[in-house]
Amino acid sequence: MSICLIAAALLAGCGPSGGSSVATNSDLQTPSVSSDVDTSDEMFVSNRVLDIDIQMDAGDYDVMRIEGRSLPKVFSGCWKEYPDYTHFKATVTVDDKVLRDVDIRKKGFLGSISASRPSVKLNFGTHVPGRRLKSLERMTLNNNRQDPSNTHQCITYQLFRDAGLSAPRCNFARVSINGRNLGIYTHVESVKKHFLRRSFGEANDEGNLYEAQVADFGELLKENFQLKTNELMNDRSDLDLVVSALQADDLNLPNLLSDIVDLDAFIDFWAMETITGHWDGAAGNANNYFVYHDPVSGKFHYIPWGTDGAMELGHPFRPNGVPLYRYGRIHSRLYNIPEYRDQYHTRLLELLDEIWDADTLNAEVDRIQLLTDTPEEELASSRQFIDALEERIRSAVAGNIPQTESTIVDEATVCDDSNITSVSGSFIDGNGSFEYVDLAGNLVVVPAWAEAPRQEDGDIVMNLIGEDTGAYRVIGLIDIEESDFGSEEVWFQGVATMMQIGEWDGENWNRIGYVGDGSIVFDEPAVLGEPTTMSFSAELWLRIPGQRF
Repeated sequence: MSICLIAAALLAGCGPSGGSSVATNSDLQTPSVSSDVDTSDEMFVSNRVLDIDIQMDAGDYDVMRIEGRSLPKVFSGCWKEYPDYTHFKATVTVDDKVLRDVDIRKKGFLGSISASRPSVKLNFGTHVPGRRLKSLERMTLNNNRQDPSNTHQCITYQLFRDAGLSAPRCNFARVSINGRNLGIYTHVESVKKHFLRRSFGEANDEGNLYEAQVADFGELLKENFQLKTNELMNDRSDLDLVVSALQADDLNLPNLLSDIVDLDAFIDFWAMETITGHWDGAAGNANNYFVYHDPVSGKFHYIPWGTDGAMELGHPFRPNGVPLYRYGRIHSRLYNIPEYRDQYHTRLLELLDEIWDADTLNAEVDRIQLLTDTPEEELASSRQFIDALEERIRSAVAGNIPQTESTIVDEATVCDDSNITSVSGSFIDGNGSFEYVDLAGNLVVVPAWAEAPRQEDGDIVMNLIGEDTGAYRVIGLIDIEESDFGSEEVWFQGVATMMQIGEWDGENWNRIGYVGDGSIVFDEPAVLGEPTTMSFSAELWLRIPGQRF
């Protein structure tokens, strides 16, 4: 059978004219065109920027791009109630290979979500069972919203691999959707069965794989682990083995824990999260990691994920908990056992000697800059991190950096939306008002003027300045993601486009709450430096005095 006929049978037609072709049997593996040779390395060549064009129904795209958890839902503990992202169909062209009926959905928890440049997951096999592109069934495309340098993910994952740990492969892609160029994305290997076979052995993909989102080994926190394999069986009892071991005293803990967790690999992983400044990982935030229960060894292994926020010297939530992260429950327990604290410290110093070289890493930053055309000003923080990291870690190990002990509390995530109300506003040529419902149910009306939008730190700032009451002003602070500015409707989306309301007395800022699940509608596309005519309506999460955020 000819290549075109095979493609027609699988993909409902050959590729369009003009240079692209439907992916052929040299690129795809399907039930009728199979291959035992894993060619996926070709998709992760470090000096390659993939060209990925996605075409989908315009209405589907408008639905997909605005999906996502909001600040009010997350702060009220209702993030677990958020439904799964909706799946759609798309035609995807990877370089010159066209794949039809590809499953596509948005991805991201909060910090990376964007309505104008959504991160996406692609699955080639959902609608054409068995289809692969260069042995890959899936592609994960991250928008780098938390990594404008385009350096964090690929450098961090490579350092984990240099340390002998399992970590996703990574390179870059230029992504467009429906003809709109969305710029450089990071292409990260999906942590699924193909990854497990490559990392743990060809026949080793049958164990339980869990993704952690604010999850840890506690009686209540374990419920936040999301099972990613063996979902129909849904036997999560292996988590209980770790939870039970953590009930032991310090004398018995290591032996019990080592029966179910590979402790040497765990300490290497812990050290690498520390060295890479991955504050939003397992050790720093009980978030953004996988654990795999290897059925061959019978032990859990940790896998890094979500490193777009890595390569940071500080921590936004626990500034006194750095640089030696120990927020996780296993981390905290082992750190308080001298033998394991010393092993962690020793491994940190060994890994700095073995794999950390500032000159090499700065050269990698240079390479990525040339490859992706990243502006130099976006690279300053990465270079600062690389130059400062080694001395900072060595100083911390020597005890020269005071650090506050902070361990995640084993408590259930409870949805309480009682302090979510509403906010709206309307302005004509910058003049108008906004109003919100307070905790007592009262409608608060704020006469205000809207500042002309201006560019600031990579975003567009457009603040609403309330009238002076004599004691304070109520102010609405609006940040619009730069890539969304100029649209007729801009959606509040995570921390990309966001609004907070507070009171300013000339010296102190008293935050009233955060806005989400709504949009700003402009009569005409907004222009920098010019007054706007617009209206908005959204949910408002009201901060209770004493709350952290």
